[in-house]
Amino acid sequence: MKYDLSKKPTRGAQRTLDDFSRTMFDLIAEKSFDEINVNEICKISNYPRATFYNYFDDKFDLLNYCWYVLSSEIKLEEFQNLPTEQLLTIYFDRIYSLLSDEKGRLDKTLRNNGINGQVVNSLKSYLQKQMREIFYICIETHPHPLQDHVPIELLSDHYSNTLILILEWVFFKQNQIDKKEAHQYLMYLLKNTSL
Repeated sequence: MKYDLSKKPTRGAQRTLDDFSRTMFDLIAEKSFDEINVNEICKISNYPRATFYNYFDDKFDLLNYCWYVLSSEIKLEEFQNLPTEQLLTIYFDRIYSLLSDEKGRLDKTLRNNGINGQVVNSLKSYLQKQMREIFYICIETHPHPLQDHVPIELLSDHYSNTLILILEWVFFKQNQIDKKEAHQYLMYLLKNTSL
């Protein structure tokens, strides 16, 4: 992304970023990502193309920024110093709640973009990358019993992949179960795949 997110944005920059991300969220709920173009995003957001390109390289870059916005709401990095099991539960509950709150928009997005489409794959990939990095730090900080047998990279992949697997099964494949049952599935899978 062209815009440096490590610095606090000015009010004007934040307003522009919010407008572009809100437009993208609305558009992927209305149509296929393949049908969306920068001209349309700019027209709906009421900004010239030059402004778009001051912030983003292309529509894929904007989509990644949208996932950044979502993960900021979840506050994935907030508890990275907790033990792995506790961290996993907090992340799962927060992501589950966010996806539950956005279920209507998510259902529309899935109708227009499909479970194996660019939008869903991009979201899963973004969340996995974020969680993988945070689980790595967590396992490094709080030694894990499996760490003597399995590299930290593989353990962090295992936790992030299992968490995404359950969330995908519930929200993207639309299996109607509540958070408590989904949480039980997650814990069962993690405990029964341990050494």
